[in-house]
Amino acid sequence: MKIFIIITVFILLLIGAFYILSNKSNNVKDKFQSKNIEEKNIQVESENSNIMEDNMNSQNEIIKINLNINNKKFTATLNDNETVKNLVSKLPLTLNMQDLNSNEKYKYLDFNLPTNSNKVNRINAGDIKLFGNNCLVIFYESFNTSYSYTNLGKIDNVDQFVSELGSGNVTITFEE
Repeated sequence: MKIFIIITVFILLLIGAFYILSNKSNNVKDKFQSKNIEEKNIQVESENSNIMEDNMNSQNEIIKINLNINNKKFTATLNDNETVKNLVSKLPLTLNMQDLNSNEKYKYLDFNLPTNSNKVNRINAGDIKLFGNNCLVIFYESFNTSYSYTNLGKIDNVDQFVSELGSGNVTITFEE
């Protein structure tokens, strides 16, 4: 009878040891599989991020135009939006722009543009904006404002551009 009890205990210990080793092996497999899955997820996320970035870059085309003042050429980088696309389709435009408040040049256009105006709070020198649906504005001073504008873009070399504007009215030709 003692031998039977010893053999039974021995068998139970073997079964217990086998169960413990089996669980450890499964945990190692699970951790290995989990790590592989995690690495694959990171790789997929990276690939998706690259695809999204490529799509965004192709959708957000850089739009450059030239502005001529007194036979000097300046460039502006415009936003990729419907207002800008509509405006660019009408180029070239030669506009006699009036000075207002010694901080901006503006011209009411002979046509309306689609708008997406927002309260901007701050104007920066070199900003190109649309006030309402037909007033093109180029700012040459920075200041706070409570007005709403549709953002069009920015003059690339603001300092040289501002020095060429002078006071009073100025004729500017906008072209692609």
